[in-house]
Amino acid sequence: MGKMKYKSNQDERPVKKIGRRQRRVKTGQSGHTLLELLVTLTLITILLLIGLSLLSRLLAEIRLNTATFELSQHWKFTRFDATGSGTTPTTLCMKDDGRIEVAKIASDDCETVSEWQSLTAEVGIDTANSTLRRVSGVGGNNGTIYRVSWADTRGGLGGSWGQLGRLTLTAQGTTAKRCLFLFRVDGSWDIREDNRCQR
Repeated sequence: MGKMKYKSNQDERPVKKIGRRQRRVKTGQSGHTLLELLVTLTLITILLLIGLSLLSRLLAEIRLNTATFELSQHWKFTRFDATGSGTTPTTLCMKDDGRIEVAKIASDDCETVSEWQSLTAEVGIDTANSTLRRVSGVGGNNGTIYRVSWADTRGGLGGSWGQLGRLTLTAQGTTAKRCLFLFRVDGSWDIREDNRCQR
């Protein structure tokens, strides 16, 4: 048999000396094959790509929600300023020159505006699904600058002045839509999502 060795004084069980041949077999079993490593790397790559895609879509929806919130605040304060200020409309002008820009004026002639305030980047106006007026006056869609106006009208203080409709927003990286919808002559408006923002 071979010489017996003891591990320590505390452990009285005998331990056999391991031979060279046994050592080689044991060492060979502890490694990984090239195929196993390639499969593992492939799975990690797939999971990372899925994760990055989800993250990209999530960030796009965050940008869209942020821009919607910013624009809703402009709508709210424009209507507030128009309430009780007479029959001259207070208008929020909105355009998309690669980035949504807004300007509040005390008329409805948006073409004369020189100072614009930019909203969140990579969010644009969906012109196919936006129905707010784009001309000076109470109605029409032949221009390039969208506008929403409020004034003291027959609809009430801070009532809608001009054409009702919606402004639909989209963001790069997501199919989601958000829209601000001016839907009553009393000046009421709300925020809608996705299918409720289409014609």
